Amino acid sequence: MAEQKLKKSILYLITQSELGGAQKYILDLSNALKDEYQISVAFGGQGEQGGLAEKLKENNIKYYVIPSLFRKIDPQADFFALNSLVKLIKQVRPDIIHLNSSKISILGALAIFWLKLNPFWYFHAKKIKVVYTAHGWVFHEPSRNSAKYKDLERQTARFKDKIICVSQLDYDSAIKEKIAPANKLVTIHNGIQTVDFLSRETAREKLQLSTDEFVIGSVAYLYKNKGFEYLIDAIKILLDQNIKIKLLIIGEGQERTELEKLIKKYKLEKNIIMTGALPAAPILKAFDIYVCSSVKEGLSYTIIEAMQAALPIVATSVGGNPELIENEKTGLLVEAAHAEALSQAIVSLINNPKLAQQLGQNAKNKAEQEFTLEKMVKETKKVYEE
Repeated sequence: MAEQKLKKSILYLITQSELGGAQKYILDLSNALKDEYQISVAFGGQGEQGGLAEKLKENNIKYYVIPSLFRKIDPQADFFALNSLVKLIKQVRPDIIHLNSSKISILGALAIFWLKLNPFWYFHAKKIKVVYTAHGWVFHEPSRNSAKYKDLERQTARFKDKIICVSQLDYDSAIKEKIAPANKLVTIHNGIQTVDFLSRETAREKLQLSTDEFVIGSVAYLYKNKGFEYLIDAIKILLDQNIKIKLLIIGEGQERTELEKLIKKYKLEKNIIMTGALPAAPILKAFDIYVCSSVKEGLSYTIIEAMQAALPIVATSVGGNPELIENEKTGLLVEAAHAEALSQAIVSLINNPKLAQQLGQNAKNKAEQEFTLEKMVKETKKVYEE
């Protein structure tokens, strides 16, 4: 018991409990560090029904659900979420609070500020180290009020000790927009463990794909910022040119109905399959090409997994994508929100299988050297211990 008390405690906070990139980040850090720190995680969103809760249970990591915490801005619910956060911090008494996602970063910073106003909690709150990982700045999203979010990030950065940017682009944006001084910022790329991939044949069998189909794959939660409408348009362009291909979109989310309407409008139900949520990483070798059509990204876990699978990759030149994919060396980069550019890049890989194979192998080598879980954990732990 004495040894347990000597461990520093970390409270990871995130808005939603679906198992997206930011949640995978928390899960990987929690698993890697649970022997060295007392780890707990708190989230709202889907609560107990989310994939993060399920994985935390499997790994015996303590978690808390904040029922009033949602991605959507709602002043009343946000006030209750803030109050719940204050109570949770008092209960857990963490040495480190690690915030993830824009919504919780703002509420979490306000919770610390609130505690510092309380004379009974001031000294404890002052000792808590607050770390924030920006998984792609929200003000980069075209549909967001960027001025408002920039101001919120600037104001709440005062209550954060360190801000981790998952890409150099996000670091540079933070400096340019005066989000925080340089001494508060650090770039740490996401990293993953080596994936245990199924063989191409087994993966295709699981997905009910024939061996001779040319299959393009994409994996993401179905949010507007993933740009799937442009990918669907690109597939239509290729099919109209008599190029025989199939697209599989793996993921679930709020845009599903609209995307299904678009697929139906184009009469592409046989060519574009929406599989819903699946454990995607092991089956990536079923694909001939991997495509990321996002209009906003942090540093994509699914691209790193596709790199490990040695897949030829087409990605939009947004967020951290250019730090993963060097154009014509480890994949092809195209302009975002541009169906024609996506279709041209895809067809260039179809017509040049040798280039596609070389790009895939180069991507695999880069992922194994630069984007490892060990590297990410080591650099993050250094932030905690500073």
